[in-house]
Amino acid sequence: MTKDASAVTPMMAQFLDLKAGYPDALLFYRMGDFYEMFFDDAVAAAGALDIALTKRGKHEGADIPMCGVPVHSAEGYLLTLIRKGFRVAVCEQMEDPKEAKKRGSG
Repeated sequence: MTKDASAVTPMMAQFLDLKAGYPDALLFYRMGDFYEMFFDDAVAAAGALDIALTKRGKHEGADIPMCGVPVHSAEGYLLTLIRKGFRVAVCEQMEDPKEAKKRGSG
């Protein structure tokens, strides 16, 4: 049995589900010590914030654009985006990452 390289990971499935609820906002998705943005949100945020645009895996055969900002300095980035006219939704991580690792996630 081979793994489908284009299969959606549980993390990305959660992101896509959350993003569907906020289609007109950039979604700051908490992953540990960073807020990550993906797809068009990442492209827009990277340009507006002058930060690096990278990639994380593939979705439907194409690279997934990604950018992120450290949680400890997120407020300044949020203010910049809002001042530039963006709407932003923030998704907090509710589970301690150490607990998630104990059960095999992350």
